[in-house]
Amino acid sequence: MIIPQYVLDATEARYRQHEQERAAVTAKIDAAKQPGGSILNVDDPERVAMRSRRILRDPAVRDAVSAAPESRPDESRTGAGGGAAVPDLLLERLIGGSNLLGVSFLETGNAVAQSVGRVHIRDRFAPRGFGTGFMVSPVLLLTNNHVLPDRETAGFSQLEFNFQNGSDGLARTPYLFSLEPQVLFLTDVDLDFSVVAVGSQALGGDGGRAPLARFGFNRAYQEQGKVLLGEFINIIQHPEGQPKQVALQQNELIDRLENFLHYRTDTAPGSSGSPLYNNQWEVVGIHHSGVPERNANGDILAVDGSVWTPDQGETRIKWVANEGVRISSILQWLGKASGGLEAGQRQLLGGLLNPPDERAPAVDATGQPPEFSGGQPPSRDQAQEIPPAAVPAAGAEADLAVVLPLHISVRLGPATVAPAAAPADTAGAVLPAAGQEAVSIDPDYRNRTGYDAGFLGAEVPLPTLTEGQRANAAQNRQVLPGQDPAVLPYHHFSLVADKTRRLALYTAVNIDGALSQSPRRDRDVWFFDPRLAREEQIGNELYASNDFDRGHLVRRLDPAWGTDEQSARAANDDTFHFTNSSPQHRLFNQGESLWAGLEDYLLDSAQADRKRLTVFTGPVFGTADPVYRGVQIPLAFWKIAVFDKAAGGQSATAYLVSQRKLVEQILTEAFVPETFQVPVRTISELTGLDFRHLFASDPPNDTFERAPGVQESLGTSVPGRELRSYADLQL
Repeated sequence: MIIPQYVLDATEARYRQHEQERAAVTAKIDAAKQPGGSILNVDDPERVAMRSRRILRDPAVRDAVSAAPESRPDESRTGAGGGAAVPDLLLERLIGGSNLLGVSFLETGNAVAQSVGRVHIRDRFAPRGFGTGFMVSPVLLLTNNHVLPDRETAGFSQLEFNFQNGSDGLARTPYLFSLEPQVLFLTDVDLDFSVVAVGSQALGGDGGRAPLARFGFNRAYQEQGKVLLGEFINIIQHPEGQPKQVALQQNELIDRLENFLHYRTDTAPGSSGSPLYNNQWEVVGIHHSGVPERNANGDILAVDGSVWTPDQGETRIKWVANEGVRISSILQWLGKASGGLEAGQRQLLGGLLNPPDERAPAVDATGQPPEFSGGQPPSRDQAQEIPPAAVPAAGAEADLAVVLPLHISVRLGPATVAPAAAPADTAGAVLPAAGQEAVSIDPDYRNRTGYDAGFLGAEVPLPTLTEGQRANAAQNRQVLPGQDPAVLPYHHFSLVADKTRRLALYTAVNIDGALSQSPRRDRDVWFFDPRLAREEQIGNELYASNDFDRGHLVRRLDPAWGTDEQSARAANDDTFHFTNSSPQHRLFNQGESLWAGLEDYLLDSAQADRKRLTVFTGPVFGTADPVYRGVQIPLAFWKIAVFDKAAGGQSATAYLVSQRKLVEQILTEAFVPETFQVPVRTISELTGLDFRHLFASDPPNDTFERAPGVQESLGTSVPGRELRSYADLQL
């Protein structure tokens, strides 16, 4: 979600006030990275001693200490008050490099990650964005105040666990839980945190009951010694509402204030409400803001060095540091507030303020994590018996998106100079790091032949624009002689863009099933088309921190055909222009649906002559379309498919799909968009585009009835037939 201005202002003020202290610390950190330097010389000796004692309480560390050949009496630290000594070299590795943590480090992190979820922020009427939150007791969620600022917002919002991909690359089953601020809700603006109770049972899922206990919780402690200056912080998060991701060894602690932590990173800022962990997976804080870089005039800078503007979105800001709230400060605040609570609320809060002994047995006598009989969630008065997040409940899906390099950023071993952030190309698209394959656009647009009207044999021309549509069409600034300046040609497809709506009015693609190829889908990178003015295109600023996807109008594989792989790849990549995208709810594009597979069905099952198909696609623009971030969101999309039948003659069929229900609410269960077959004439009537040359090829439609689903989305009644299977198609 977008960080509020008051949070940014306060964060920057603290950052500036500590400039001298931070400079001294960073100098020590830089010296520690030199030959002969030590990370143990950065922080105060007393804090190093506290950290040493705390690390030694970890059983895995004790085993490493006992076996470490570096254990020499003259290189050991014993904190005040005695206690076992930790060899300096071993302690330095644990703090600065983590190369002796072993596999248990990832196993524990994987289990801890189950308790981190995506917060769906809503008000009474509509979704407002996403944040991250994590369980800090059997029933309590911790996130930012600017994520859940009040009881009312919390009451309408939800918590989603398991929104992530597994090691097989497939999405895991997500589980949504309601929030219960009426049970407990505590918040503080200055420390920017909110604690809220979570419902004990999932609202939906894989058809079964999913208790909250399944996802565990993080034990949080107020005592000091959890992280040192110069040490790296690990973050588990849902950045911009995306599937769960992890940043390991990338956030270096450079300042410790009374209530806040400052850490620098070579990655994008963390998601609001993300937990901050040390290398032992103890919570040290909660991420809440970043510090943007500014020029001499005080303007916030974008990643490419230009002056940032709000329409670019938060992801384009160049950040110089991150800020988190110390967990010890939050626990201290809650401890003071607990005295004014009712007895039942104090008991719930006790699960956070008075966690079980941190070295309690992690498994039962059988060697398995403890379970609850009958699979029933515990009652609120049994809450203390719920296993912590470090012990996944039996049967839990324990997949953290450890899929390199898409869903986890890892830098293990001694601290090194990180590679520079991914550069931005001149069109404004963020490019992947060196060596990573991704979408690549041929910069020479003169070789795009675009849509072929004679592709099927009989002419299928582009639709005729009305006078108003042509006047409002974005103009190709690199138009070649003989080309229509309103038409943008790409490889095997063309489109016309509406400069007011900043979206395609329609697209037209030629599909050759006989020459079809399937280029691997690498990392998605979207590009502005340099042939149009930037202000005539919608970029990532619309899609950050919400449930809208950049929906392909021309599917990426539709034009991906040719006699060689290079031609198919070039056409595939051309579909990743912002001009070919339209805001579509993420559920619109996920899972099986009639709409998603329509072209494939027609090619494979409709006995199309020569396996060739021409498809026109576009949004239905309505004057009452809702406005989101300055963009009117289409509530319906249309498609016309044309092919030559093997038996002779031509078939042209039209379809409508509605996303109104998806736009208006966040659903608690999967929803398949409603797809309708409608007369081709209806598309002309709805869009103003002249498809009269296809009217005669439309099958008889006297059996079509008024389609109430279309009427609900468009505000008008049109003839149509709801499609529940491909068998319902009339070709």
